[in-house]
Amino acid sequence: MATLAVVILTKNEEQNIRRCIASASFAHEVILIDSGSQDNTCKIASSMGAKVYHHDMGEEGFAGQRNFALECTRADWVMYLDADEEIPPALAAEIMDHINTEPRQVATMKRISVVLGQVMYHGVYRPDMSTRLYPRDSVHWEGIVHENGLTDLPIVQLKSVMYHYCITSWEQYLGKFDRYTTLMAQKMHEQGKTTNGIAMHLHALFGFIQMYILKLGFLDGMLGFTLCENHYFYTLTKYAKLHNLNRELQKNK
Repeated sequence: MATLAVVILTKNEEQNIRRCIASASFAHEVILIDSGSQDNTCKIASSMGAKVYHHDMGEEGFAGQRNFALECTRADWVMYLDADEEIPPALAAEIMDHINTEPRQVATMKRISVVLGQVMYHGVYRPDMSTRLYPRDSVHWEGIVHENGLTDLPIVQLKSVMYHYCITSWEQYLGKFDRYTTLMAQKMHEQGKTTNGIAMHLHALFGFIQMYILKLGFLDGMLGFTLCENHYFYTLTKYAKLHNLNRELQKNK
């Protein structure tokens, strides 16, 4: 029988980690890669039987954390799970069936987001496909944020879904807003991208139109509108931070 390790990356996730680990209890081992939690995340995880490894977030970002996790297990398969995600029983059963019957095929699955208690079907947090299940020796990760798993194996889609409790409070949302706009600006800066005052506002406007109209965000009611509106400011802030990085680079030349 094939063995499975569920890998969870964490930092200050005490509000989510119990639900996440409990949903992964079907796996042969649960591995936590923690990048400096100052709350009870690691203590809770250890009490639930997870193996906890401390690994600082380096220049390789989230990809570096995921690659490090591959060194912490000898399981045949790895399933990557975020701390704010949950594997329902139907998906757990399908995952175990996949690793024991399928000939080394990577698996992707639909992820449904829950925002402030509301299931989202459109707009910014519409359901997406996420590739998470790999033979351990078949994947290498690249990317500081929105990292990609590189593999040569064929990819198949599982039928069952996972849940993503991505926003539980506006305070949490704003913290992610600041962190991710900074990371995305740094990524674009490293790629040599530039912007200006007009371009950054046009990018933001298109982002809103895309999410609210083209991606049908208006069908998710007032919360859908608010999230699409905030996506405008997310895009604007991302490009404003890029503009500032480029300006600082010019000053230092």
